[in-house]
Order: sequence, then structure tokens, then C-alpha cells
Amino acid sequence: MSIMNFFLFFEKFLDAQNFIFSGSLVIKIADNRIEISRDRIIVDIYAPHKLKNMLAGSMGSLRDGLKMLNEAGKMLKAKKKTLILKYDGEDVAVMGYNASPGIFGKVEIKSKISLMKLLAAFMQGQE
Repeated sequence: MSIMNFFLFFEKFLDAQNFIFSGSLVIKIADNRIEISRDRIIVDIYAPHKLKNMLAGSMGSLRDGLKMLNEAGKMLKAKKKTLILKYDGEDVAVMGYNASPGIFGKVEIKSKISLMKLLAAFMQGQE
């Protein structure tokens, strides 16, 4: 999936999220958990190596990945949505509406240590 296709999909996904009036939807993908409510998405990654094949084609280089995060944060903010990224249950980053502005725009790093662990596990293909 190209970056452009990702953003088209992501924007449609955020629009569809408005159909949730109360409660949340939980999706499990390869031992990972995504919880979607009206204004918030929580992505809890337990098995980054299982997501590696799904995400590798869309990100390309690290620079592309960071650009993609920044653009996704801007899109989330514009639609008043928040995405919380977790690794093994611990908050790693907050993106979008409820994120404090940081070095990556609308992406707030909550735990540098957890972020490094997640990146290392993702890059090495092991948990």
C-alpha cells in the first residue's frame, strides 16, 4: 500500500468512526489489539513482528514512516480524533487532537524507553 493510498484509507476510516455513538469496537489482529470509540483509537501492540509484514510496504524508509506519523497526526487533529499507541499495555505515543505538540508535530511521545523497545522489536522482528 502506497503512502497516498494509506492516507485515503485512513481518512475514510476516521469518517466512518463517527458512526460509533457509544461504546467501542475491539479488533484483534495477530495478537495485537485495536479499540475504536467515537473520538479515540487505541492501538496496543503485543507482537510487532506479526505486524511487520503488513506495515513494511506502506512505510518504506524511517523518514517515510516519520512523515506518515506526522501527516496522520495532522489528519487526526483536524477531525478531532486521538490515537494512542501502546506497547505491551504501556502508553508510547499520543497522536492527534489530545496530543501535546512535540518534535514530530501532533505526535506526543509518552515513553521514550517503550518507543525504543517497540522500534527495536519491530526492526528485529522479535518481541
